Amino acid sequence: MASNARDAHAALWLIGKDMPGLLNRGARFVADHSGNIDKIIADKFGEKCVIFMSLTGSAESIASMDADKGSLKQQTGLGVVYEIMKEPTVPPGYKDDLYGFDIVCDDAVGLIAEVTRLLGEFDVLVVGHTGERRILPGPKPVAQSGQKYVVMLPEEFDHVTFTRELCDMVRRFNGNLATPLKRVPGLLWWWEW
Repeated sequence: MASNARDAHAALWLIGKDMPGLLNRGARFVADHSGNIDKIIADKFGEKCVIFMSLTGSAESIASMDADKGSLKQQTGLGVVYEIMKEPTVPPGYKDDLYGFDIVCDDAVGLIAEVTRLLGEFDVLVVGHTGERRILPGPKPVAQSGQKYVVMLPEEFDHVTFTRELCDMVRRFNGNLATPLKRVPGLLWWWEW
């Protein structure tokens, strides 16, 4: 489904005990209501799981999912949160484009706290973040961390100083900036509640 000005948007979360076919039930619910999944994130924590879906569809399909969310809760036995979103907007004082960077380093306590502190100092808004910790096999297994950030930059932004400070910080964690801060493609879903 191509996105157009008349599309409506929503966010759907499923939270609770994991079970086979759960992701399919969520996707089937959206498809049965003529919606489209723009983004999906699913994660498992022990026996529990969290599934997040960013949805697009006609105003009617988004409203019908809202009206029928109780059936999804009944069918899955999970907590279901469904929020209809307003049109995407860019906050005043921020650039329209999205930017991103990737960090790869030895796993270390405080890495995310330091990165988010630096982003806050430069008034950068985080609109997306994924992080993963892996154990690399070998004679001496090594824990490695990968962090991907998608951000919005303020209109007044010192790209050179930010990049230098980010690189210095990442080096302190024995890592590197795998992808430096640069413009990234994608839609900005900056939702107003």
